[in-house]
Amino acid sequence: MSPSTSPRFFTEREVAHHCTKDSCWVLLGTRVYDVTAFLRMHPGGEALIRSRAGKDLTWEMEGPPHRHSPNARRWLEQYYIGDLDRGSGAEEVQVKLGR
Repeated sequence: MSPSTSPRFFTEREVAHHCTKDSCWVLLGTRVYDVTAFLRMHPGGEALIRSRAGKDLTWEMEGPPHRHSPNARRWLEQYYIGDLDRGSGAEEVQVKLGR
């Protein structure tokens, strides 16, 4: 997203719907990333990200089994598409997802 573009806001429900190889979104905290184009390049394999599609990756980025490098975090930023809209019933979705 370019600096001149206003961030978009998404609900957790919207993010959760993007969980296929053709549209793969993930969360890192409240930031939303469309990592579809990165799936085939992920060093850990495409399946690893796809199994976490539509979910928050904070735990996976912090480890274990390994903490992702600062470079990996910078790389992720190119896929940033917006932020999570916490005022949209996100708590209800979290309960349904067992969080």
